[in-house]
Amino acid sequence: MKRKLCTWFSVALIVMLSGCGGGTEPGGSPDTAENIGQGGTVFRFEVTDDAGAVTAWNVHTDETTVGAALSEIGLISGDMFDGFGLMVKKVGGLTADYDADGSWWEFFIDGEPSLEGVSSVGIDPEVTYAFVYRTD
Repeated sequence: MKRKLCTWFSVALIVMLSGCGGGTEPGGSPDTAENIGQGGTVFRFEVTDDAGAVTAWNVHTDETTVGAALSEIGLISGDMFDGFGLMVKKVGGLTADYDADGSWWEFFIDGEPSLEGVSSVGIDPEVTYAFVYRTD
């Protein structure tokens, strides 16, 4: 458990530092997006995979947070930590394992690195949310 928390804090630090000019914004947004889920709220979600390919979805949900909506439909998964929320390990079927190969997922809100975890970000239908696969 201690090692997992140390890894989580390391990844969190990398995410915060990447917001200071070190990271690449998501880009190459596809013009089309698959509709997924059910519900009255719709938001755009994009994933940039390990090869740089971007896939987009229009997520339909009744959830109130991005993390809950994406988890409910199976687009993200990971480990929950009390007080910190979800540490995302798998997005769109691709696993990032920092301990194994230095890979991790960076979360973006409208092209800017998020300073909040996905499980605490409320849904804004006018905003594009994204995860980008990263390696050290």
